[in-house]
Amino acid sequence: MADSASDKPDNAGNARRSQADKDRSRQLSRPVSGKEAARTAGRGGRPQGQPGRPGQGNRQGRQGQVRQGQRPQAGRGPAPRQAGRPGAQRAGARRAPTRRPGGPGRSRMSLFTWGAVGLVIVIVAVVVAISQSSSTTTKDIFFKAQPVNGTLLHEITHVPASTFNKVGTGITGQVNVPVVVPGQALLKVDGKPAIFGLYGEFCPYCAAERWAIIASLSRFGTFTGLKTMQSSSLDVYPKTPTFTFKTAKYSSPYLSAELVELYGQEKATGRRPVLKRPTKSELSIMSKYDKGSTTRSGTIPFMDIGNKVFFPGSSYSPNLLQGLTRTTIAASLKDPNNTLTKIILGVANYISASICAIDGGKPGSVCSSGGVQAAAKALKLKI
Repeated sequence: MADSASDKPDNAGNARRSQADKDRSRQLSRPVSGKEAARTAGRGGRPQGQPGRPGQGNRQGRQGQVRQGQRPQAGRGPAPRQAGRPGAQRAGARRAPTRRPGGPGRSRMSLFTWGAVGLVIVIVAVVVAISQSSSTTTKDIFFKAQPVNGTLLHEITHVPASTFNKVGTGITGQVNVPVVVPGQALLKVDGKPAIFGLYGEFCPYCAAERWAIIASLSRFGTFTGLKTMQSSSLDVYPKTPTFTFKTAKYSSPYLSAELVELYGQEKATGRRPVLKRPTKSELSIMSKYDKGSTTRSGTIPFMDIGNKVFFPGSSYSPNLLQGLTRTTIAASLKDPNNTLTKIILGVANYISASICAIDGGKPGSVCSSGGVQAAAKALKLKI
């Protein structure tokens, strides 16, 4: 479907975005680290602190990037948060000790003795390696993902249409408006209009964004395999309650969605494992469109809806979710007067309108609803 945008986008695709929107997007995006993601596509900037959040400083502003053309390496973590952080070590294989060759007078018994000692050392090393491997994958994680219980899943995936409609586009000034880029070739997968999203389990901004994504995409299809998650306890907005797409599957008769959890949750060791490497075509999307609020590419969260509408960075502040449980957040989504509901479902209506603009306006019950039409009007999209 064509759109009726009145302004032409610049090279970064930032049509019709106010300077305030750009500033907010800069504050609510998370860079993808080149060392963590194996130098995949471009370089990403990190926001330099949140307004009204004293004391965050450079902690919130650490940076990283992904370079195009190189593959992420599983198990590689980011550089330490701050230069010179005490106790931080880079992962790597330990070099084997070298031995001098034995002299001509060494006896068979001596060789046997040293061989036995060497065998014991090898066995001990293997046991230690297995023990450390087990610790790395289970004991040092901050949060153990669990399947989402039925009540919680129903509340987030079956938000009443009346609530969506009353919320509309949410609260002005607290929701970042997505970017519309006209004239691009429609993104398709398996013959369907497609969505590509990039996230990380450790990321608090991704944690906030998933609530709106799940609520919106559930209007067009079905999620299975969702599990609970929380953002890093070592980052800003620690332990933001959310979900993970790592084990999730999404099916829809109208569209295809690839929601990539690039990184796992941050471990006690400070490492973030690479969970899934982007494909070549996904790296191309990141390089071209994933600019965030900067001229660099590779920020998370990021979502491309059909190469037509883009969500670079978080659409709202994770601070709104601090101190709340998943149960509380999900239960509030049926109350259109709740501030958090207005923001989450306002973002969800923007996502829904963007999908309706690429899938032919299906299903009609969603695409013709008042909340979706309000979002489409705000984005100047034709459905």
